[in-house]
Amino acid sequence: MKFCRISLCVLLGSLVGWADCRAAGYQVGVGVSVTSGLNVIAGYHNPDSAKKWLQHFGVRLDMANTDALKSAIDSLIESYMDDGVDVGDGVKIDDGKLDAWHTGVLLDYYPFERGWRISGGYVWGNLELDSSIFGEIERAPSQRFYFYIAGDHYYYNGNTFNGGAEIDWNYHGPYLGTGFDLGIFCGFSVFMDVGVVFSAHPARLRLMIPQEQLYIYNKETAAWAPVTIPQLDNDIARAQQDANRDLDKLKVFPMLKLGFAYRF
Repeated sequence: MKFCRISLCVLLGSLVGWADCRAAGYQVGVGVSVTSGLNVIAGYHNPDSAKKWLQHFGVRLDMANTDALKSAIDSLIESYMDDGVDVGDGVKIDDGKLDAWHTGVLLDYYPFERGWRISGGYVWGNLELDSSIFGEIERAPSQRFYFYIAGDHYYYNGNTFNGGAEIDWNYHGPYLGTGFDLGIFCGFSVFMDVGVVFSAHPARLRLMIPQEQLYIYNKETAAWAPVTIPQLDNDIARAQQDANRDLDKLKVFPMLKLGFAYRF
């Protein structure tokens, strides 16, 4: 009986000590960023600091890269685009590939010393999305595939169209966001961040259109003729310019991160 009481005291003492784990405030964590892949953080925040004002502040180095999750991300995109994403006129987007990374230095403010935080800082990053573009008119295998680029009329022989598109966003700028650290036990916690990067460097679109078997309508002669490289390059440049003018309006890069951290 005495042994049971001693064991119970030791167990309760251990549980109390476990629940009251106090750390110096150094923090490391790993998670997933929706826009950048595998996310790693390292920083400092000590809500038990002897200095009252220091209990409200923390700093973090935040890094992410898609390389470690490359196969999983590509498989997810491939399953989503299994039958292609229809963008109209028989044209679909297929075979998307994503490469991305970011690095950020963040200052965190905890209004209640722990839990919810407001974050600010500076973030550098890049997002590159490559995709194939294909077109086909159903039940018309012998038909020409007609389409427009920058106002000029084109067609491919054989009812098929194949090309590519690449969006490259090399962004950097001030970051503003919010999030929380939800303690689980003895230094371990779940963290979440949501925010945006205000970037003066917008995304850029690049189109790849094959020249083989491609014809253009000559408005002066009112006849179709094989397209020349200067003609095609000029129209592609104009189409990209129009698309990039719209992309210029997108000034913020969104971020959403979720993971686990440990404070020691």
